[in-house]
Amino acid sequence: MLTPAQRHFQKVMAERRGQADEESDIQRTAHEQILHRLRMDLSRLSGVQSEETKAEMKKSMLPDYEGWIEGTLDGDNGRQDEVITRLMVWAIDCRDHALALRLGRYVVRHGLTLPDNFNRTAATFLTEEMSKPVLTLAAADADADLSASTAVLDEVAEIVADSDMPDVVRAKLCKARALSRRGATDITTKAEALALFREALTRNPNAGVKKEIATLARDVKKLSADGGTDEGDAASTGETDGVTESVAKETATGTASAAGKATARKTTTRAATGRATKRKPASQKKN
Repeated sequence: MLTPAQRHFQKVMAERRGQADEESDIQRTAHEQILHRLRMDLSRLSGVQSEETKAEMKKSMLPDYEGWIEGTLDGDNGRQDEVITRLMVWAIDCRDHALALRLGRYVVRHGLTLPDNFNRTAATFLTEEMSKPVLTLAAADADADLSASTAVLDEVAEIVADSDMPDVVRAKLCKARALSRRGATDITTKAEALALFREALTRNPNAGVKKEIATLARDVKKLSADGGTDEGDAASTGETDGVTESVAKETATGTASAAGKATARKTTTRAATGRATKRKPASQKKN
């Protein structure tokens, strides 16, 4: 573990590295010291076969480089540095996602290359290795909750958005991002997952997402239909109310009209009866 003084020295030296055309003896010595520390740690790791054990060792080693990391990111000079690229790999291996994303953003943005024993670009490595744990867990447990990975994978996608890489690798990221959304219940997130699965299939026809696409397409269609039915019911209710009101008006009008006609008929009858009564005496005189 670094002392506060050692950490401060690392930070200052990393910040100054690359600011001038030529390094000072002190800066060169500081970089040589940090490289020496890295070589010693790599030597220790080479004697271990278990990847899980190596990941735990890397996790315990990373704090010894905190000053160098902070100074490099703050200085933001973009100078090629094996220490920083190696530490990005370590952060991914031990699943320190926060550090992996910070270093990954810096490395990808400045186009730094990984050590010679890596055959992939930094962007390709970051994309593939950050997606792998999600894809592995999804394959092992179909009911696993992967939602905690959504924000991390979305940030990876943002970091490597403009980077060149094989379509097969980017398809893995699309699939992992979609899988992290598969447990959602709202239509918006399900639609996002469906779009990501379809992009994965477009980039790699063998991505193994056809079943997920079919299932999600049905879910999205059903949720859309449910939403449409609610609106349709509301509209239908409105129409029914309108028809009922119209019928009521027509009925009232018809009733009033009928009442008027009946009254008129009664009046006519009374008048006719009165005339007949008046004519009757005249008829009797003739007889």
